[in-house]
Amino acid sequence: MRFLHCVHAECALVLPRLTRTRLGLSLLSLACALIWLSRRGFDATTVALQAGALGAVTGAAGMAASRRDRAALRIALAHPTTPLAIALGRWLAITLPAVLLVGACTIATGWHTGFAFAGAAAAAAVGGCTLAAVLLAGRTAAAALFLFMAVAGAVAPERLVDFAHPGLVRLAAASALELGPALWHYRDVASGDAGAVLHALAWSGLGVLVAGFAIHGRRAGFRP
Repeated sequence: MRFLHCVHAECALVLPRLTRTRLGLSLLSLACALIWLSRRGFDATTVALQAGALGAVTGAAGMAASRRDRAALRIALAHPTTPLAIALGRWLAITLPAVLLVGACTIATGWHTGFAFAGAAAAAAVGGCTLAAVLLAGRTAAAALFLFMAVAGAVAPERLVDFAHPGLVRLAAASALELGPALWHYRDVASGDAGAVLHALAWSGLGVLVAGFAIHGRRAGFRP
């Protein structure tokens, strides 16, 4: 029970962040931009996936990316809690607003339950990945992941390696799209593909575990 109380305490940070910082305005602006793009040719699945992924990256930037946020983890660790509870609570605080953003965008583009689940899967997977990344590298990692998801995240890796001379950069990008929480993986969630769901769950769990280890390193006195 204490573990769950610690998770809830971390997750509860999301409400003041949404109302008292720029996080709420950033998510609202993102929703408006995606709905506008849906009127300009973006299909509903892409809008839902981008809402989940970009909402999660924005949430991670607002919840854990700044130096002040990461320094505050040491204060949290002085209380009776665990690094894993902090990581899980922060992941929930990142993922829940992104899922709400997916719901809002899906309603605006014509509700489809499968698209909503696909966007939620993207939010969970990208949220875990981004939380770990920002704890290790700060806002730089959040900016890089935002651009990656916005520009190339929905591209299947086969489209990158289908060049005559793909080159090292394209091969590296294709590998990242194949192995990482890229959005093309989660399109199949809408049709009930179990592999896509497991991929999202795996990245969610891996992100929380890596974030927990990063937070544990701060308890031990090391900066990740």
